[in-house]
Amino acid sequence: MAVDPALLSRNVRGRIKVNCRVDAMPSASEVESDGARLLVASTDDLLGLGSDARVKEAAQTALRKQGLARTEGTRAQAELEARARSLFGAAGALVVAHEEAVLPLLPTWRLAAEARGRRSIPEAAQVTSPEDAEAALAHEGMLGLVLEAVHPLEGDLALTPRFAEACQRRHSNLIVIDDGLGVLGPTGGGAIEHLSLQEQVTLRILPLGGAIPGSGALLLGEPDLLDALRGALPPPSAMSLAASTRALDISVTEGARRSRLFDVAQKLLAALQKRGFDTGPCVTPWIPVWLGDEALCEQWLSGLAELGICCRGWLAGPRSRLLLAAPATLTDGQLGQLVDAFERLSRKLQVPVTGSLSREAPVLARPGSYAMGATAALHWMTVEPRERRPLEPDVPATTPPSSPENLTLRELVYDAVETMTWRATSVGGTQLRRSAEALRGLIDRRRR
Repeated sequence: MAVDPALLSRNVRGRIKVNCRVDAMPSASEVESDGARLLVASTDDLLGLGSDARVKEAAQTALRKQGLARTEGTRAQAELEARARSLFGAAGALVVAHEEAVLPLLPTWRLAAEARGRRSIPEAAQVTSPEDAEAALAHEGMLGLVLEAVHPLEGDLALTPRFAEACQRRHSNLIVIDDGLGVLGPTGGGAIEHLSLQEQVTLRILPLGGAIPGSGALLLGEPDLLDALRGALPPPSAMSLAASTRALDISVTEGARRSRLFDVAQKLLAALQKRGFDTGPCVTPWIPVWLGDEALCEQWLSGLAELGICCRGWLAGPRSRLLLAAPATLTDGQLGQLVDAFERLSRKLQVPVTGSLSREAPVLARPGSYAMGATAALHWMTVEPRERRPLEPDVPATTPPSSPENLTLRELVYDAVETMTWRATSVGGTQLRRSAEALRGLIDRRRR
């Protein structure tokens, strides 16, 4: 029977397109493409640590010693977890190879999720505001909220303090995916550190591979919860672990990198706004440029490539935009070259006109500043949430039919993890029951 492709891709709201093929990266500021050198205007390596000689040497040393195999319990894993606990003041830390595989281990049909999040959690009840979240969490059986603290596609921050208050009032858990690792906060601990909300978050998921190079994610939380999850997911390779550990150390000891990153973002954001570009609610080094048309976005990407600029775009129909994220390693001369390319191309291609742009100097979310978002045109506020589940929590269809509706939380968590075949083959029943016990204990403590 033929399957409608639209049904398979209905949760895909857009896609990222890069305007050049990257053959080599001689530095964090430049890439080589088809024999030419292009200036980097959009990167995940915001601090330039992915190209740092010390980080590469740490990775090469680990590669020579342990190869590319992923092995649980390596010294490199223990060192990274210990370093994360020390740097971020966390009770427990765990590093896993697959960030996107963490949430499926939890009973996601008993969780709510903010609709603006990039990551799809189909079973979670979608909410659009702290008030909406509080109403969802009031339903019997709801365990907590999944929140993405940073919105790189818009450049602003989630209203995490208000969402945290809603969770506290409902005695619910707050699970935060924080893409601000290495960028936000006094030591680069992310948006939660920046907002001083560490004590109000049950589980922090800090993806690696951005400003802190590596793969997978760091999980910060209570030791009993992390111990229950330990072994459920494989760790990254020793090479990746060593690179992440060295990069964390450098990012903390060389705070000037983070300061320079915000200086570059401030100058770029001010220059774009002065020239009439719509940068939306941006208060972070992730700077979007609204174009509002997919074909126009592709034209801009092609034009920038011709002018020697490597850039990314978010192709999402009428919500298309350019995604700028300039690295801290850009010199003032290179920054001027980037701004000049935008100015030259704006004379050739269309620049959408909006009537509610702020002409004030941009304020960024530097340490000590609690800007959450800038004044933006109305089209930034009309986020199209994914298909919303009813707020009344139901047991998903993947739950075995024989399971009654009134299962205990321990049994629900156990059954959710048990349905994952790879999980059942790699971890014994004792470990599964430990996961259920740990989650149950956390929730009971919050309800007292």
